Amino acid sequence: MKNGSAAYKLPLQQLRLLMLQPIRIGGLTITLLDALSADHDEDWSYPSHRHPWYEFNYVSDGGLFTTIAGDEFRIEAGQSYLIPPGIVHSHRHRQGESDEGFCLRWQIVDEAHDDLGTGTAEEKEFLQCFAQIRPYALKPETAAPLLALRSEMSVLALRSAFASWITGLFEDWRANTQIPLLQSHDHSDVIVRQTLLYLNAYYATELRVQDIASSLHVSYRTLARLFKQRTGVTVIEKLNDIRIKQAKKLLIETQLTLKQIALAVGLKNEFYFSTLFRQVAMVTPSSFRELHKPWSERLFVT
Repeated sequence: MKNGSAAYKLPLQQLRLLMLQPIRIGGLTITLLDALSADHDEDWSYPSHRHPWYEFNYVSDGGLFTTIAGDEFRIEAGQSYLIPPGIVHSHRHRQGESDEGFCLRWQIVDEAHDDLGTGTAEEKEFLQCFAQIRPYALKPETAAPLLALRSEMSVLALRSAFASWITGLFEDWRANTQIPLLQSHDHSDVIVRQTLLYLNAYYATELRVQDIASSLHVSYRTLARLFKQRTGVTVIEKLNDIRIKQAKKLLIETQLTLKQIALAVGLKNEFYFSTLFRQVAMVTPSSFRELHKPWSERLFVT
């Protein structure tokens, strides 16, 4: 066992008690999806990828390099880093290097509002703060509240501690964030909101970013830059997320074929649809449909 491994084993065990238990903070719902050990053998590397959840990684021993949105940085023992949803990233070791630590995955959902940004100003700021790309190692104190979790804590106390840690990050980062708070009169905000309206209205058609930019009387470059700055994802990534969200509904609620669903959400064929669905949802369309069948159908299929 490495020197720092024991420091996180018990807290990690406690965090697992919170998995899939929604925690409300104001109008937001935070759900811890996974809490797992992240032990990587020598010379480990992982190619560029993205995922639909927030991922917080703490390194207890060793070190590694991580690249987020094209910027590579170093993480040493005691440090951590955060990857927002949809951000392309990769990892690698130095030759002969390994690392050990833990990984937390969670999602933040604003159930009361939609993509058009109709929540409160503070909720917008919270979401915007956590969506900011941070291509650097976080200070050692960041993980300290998590490492302080103890076995005698009740689940209620654990939930409160996790919520306090999340809001603590928000309070710590909000003063240093370089992203301005969304305002209703902000022209950039108007462009992003109109783009979201466009995507939600016409996702089932063949959409080009240039067409959206032309309809808003801005350049392709300006639209792409503002949208990525405000939302943390590209216009195409957001379009794909909307298409897959709609596809999930069709997979659950209808008996349409994959080809029919692909066409219904604006994708040219079922093969591209299946590839994109797996990239975004981390599961194949067929597996997703099977998982969401009523139990009675699953049990009696022969």
